[in-house]
Amino acid sequence: MSEEFLRVATKEVTDDISEIGNLIKSCTNDDDIQKNASEIGKRLHKLKGLAPMMGQEEVGEIASLLDRIFKSLAVGTDVPGICDTVKESHQFMQNAMNGVATDFASLKSKITQKHG
Repeated sequence: MSEEFLRVATKEVTDDISEIGNLIKSCTNDDDIQKNASEIGKRLHKLKGLAPMMGQEEVGEIASLLDRIFKSLAVGTDVPGICDTVKESHQFMQNAMNGVATDFASLKSKITQKHG
């Protein structure tokens, strides 16, 4: 990948993660996440494709897992515990983008066990 592509992609991924953070900042429960599901879902969908293209495979994989869950939310399916999952996943993505050591395997396992 070119330096320019990586620069632009990194900015887009960072901006989307930041916007997810803004959307979930005031969320205190699963209903609050449900209300913001469409906007969060759009950003997750973008992250699942773009993050791996710039070398952030783990961010892309977490976004992909969440994208599937958010597709369920979009059709009105109740997803117990989604608020905590989104907040933890957001922190993981921020850390990964900032080069902070993260426990990808643990988070992935937690999401798949909790949400199928």
